[in-house]
Amino acid sequence: MKPFGKPAGISLWLFLLIPGVFGAEEVAGQIPKQSSANAAVSDRTDSMAEPAGYWIFLDGKPDTSPVEISERALARRARRGQPYAAELDRNVSPTYIRALEELGVEIQVESRWLNAVSAVLTEESLARVRQMDFVRDVRPLARRKTTFPEPVSGAAPVSKTAGDRYGLSRTQLALMNAIAPLERGINGKGVRIGFLDTPFYEFNHPVFDSLRSDGRLIEIRNFTGKTDDPSTHGMQVASVAVGYQEGELIGPAHAAEVLAGATEYTPTETNQEEHNLVAGLEWMESEGVDVVNISLGYTDAFNAGQNRYTVSDLDGDTGITTIAVDQAAALGVVVVTSAGNSGDKSWYYISTPADADSAITVGAVRRDSSRAPFSSFGPTADGRIKPDVSAMGVGVYLARPGNRFSRFGNGTSYSSPLTAAVVAQMLQVNPDLAPMDVLDILRSTAHQSESPDNSLGWGIVNADEAIKMAESMADPLSSSAVELPTETALLGNYPNPFNPETTIRYMLPQTGKVHLAVYNLLGHEVAVLVDESKPAGHHATRFEAGNLPSGAYLYRLQTQDRIMAKTMILVK
Repeated sequence: MKPFGKPAGISLWLFLLIPGVFGAEEVAGQIPKQSSANAAVSDRTDSMAEPAGYWIFLDGKPDTSPVEISERALARRARRGQPYAAELDRNVSPTYIRALEELGVEIQVESRWLNAVSAVLTEESLARVRQMDFVRDVRPLARRKTTFPEPVSGAAPVSKTAGDRYGLSRTQLALMNAIAPLERGINGKGVRIGFLDTPFYEFNHPVFDSLRSDGRLIEIRNFTGKTDDPSTHGMQVASVAVGYQEGELIGPAHAAEVLAGATEYTPTETNQEEHNLVAGLEWMESEGVDVVNISLGYTDAFNAGQNRYTVSDLDGDTGITTIAVDQAAALGVVVVTSAGNSGDKSWYYISTPADADSAITVGAVRRDSSRAPFSSFGPTADGRIKPDVSAMGVGVYLARPGNRFSRFGNGTSYSSPLTAAVVAQMLQVNPDLAPMDVLDILRSTAHQSESPDNSLGWGIVNADEAIKMAESMADPLSSSAVELPTETALLGNYPNPFNPETTIRYMLPQTGKVHLAVYNLLGHEVAVLVDESKPAGHHATRFEAGNLPSGAYLYRLQTQDRIMAKTMILVK
């Protein structure tokens, strides 16, 4: 892993290649958005020659009323997050709003989670706002401008197999072991997934026919106030997760319900994206969304002398979008976000909100499982491994304008929604999973869970194993989706690494004698966890290693017809 270096600035990136948007028939690359103002943390250090966007943080919420929260959202909160969030559900104070407007401040976005408003301020109005006794803090918004993508090598030509219902999407599904659960009918049904991205003009593509005809496209909302954005990034991102066209493309969560929020405007320089993203998250949470995909982020690359994030700001607590993601997770929403496409740049770190400790941050790999060169690195400033997991992000098959498809989708913009779709499948079989449970399961079942790093995280997502573990954790009294296993299986322990406790789960297709034991690497048995007859079904056993030294241990399951073993890591 490369060490941290000195950053040069901030930019907003859409983490992908957008095929065809700029006129090229098959072009691969990234869409960098170079910013010219700090997103979150400090005052401008250059002279403020023109008005700029700011967050105005307020003190308390006098004279406020609660917003309407859907029954679906309240039910989700009760299952997975904070059942009561009275303060968060109250609007920003209208008294404060009126006082700011009397100063000539034009409010753009109100955030009840942050208890803040965004506005464009001149130097004079900024000084007046700072003097208001109810203003706690004022922080600049991020700004960016779109540039053309830098071409990279496209994927090798691939031929369709006649009669293959998955078409060319089979490769991206197979790499994450996502075909088996689809064959079992696990497709995100009953789960609501949200996409925050560019405008979604192309939801009339045939790949979304069933989404529309079944009434599962719940709402599309435009937070930008613009209708002339040519980007189809949002549509393409959604297609790999929830699209369905037999013989062409099938997304892992193609039966899910969908909310889509346009928070990005690509044609011109603007400072709106950051506060639009916060507003979009608050809206989706209140509408009962279960999973949100965010294929964008704020990273480095703008002019010297201006405010910027530094490496120390990527600590999971500083960025405005990072704070909003953590709040969404606290309310039971699983947020999946791209790691970023800066891995081959001078600023090669993950971005915000990918540094959020409760976000599932996704890197990108090629079809041969090697890391995509552009996939951004961790760790976070406070030393946490990022990304968390990885999925295919080079040569991803996706929908494109004109009812067509492309196999040249490159970027963590695509590995992220593939992972978000797997999360929807997990929540289909176990709707009680909290966001951190989902994160633990994805890590524990990924391909390098025993040796995570800051390149691929815990490794490539294993959808089938993750869904099986989610099923094994479901309460059979509250989830009708859980069925008796069809084969014996030993699942990855979670958490892994662990200290000092972890859970080992296994599945039995029939009643029988079970011996489950733990061994050190010398082959010595250090603990017997189960040695008795067990009924058919899903089973879980806690292993407490308080008296054992750090290191790798094997856990071994023996039944009447199978012997299976896996490795776990104890770190003290």
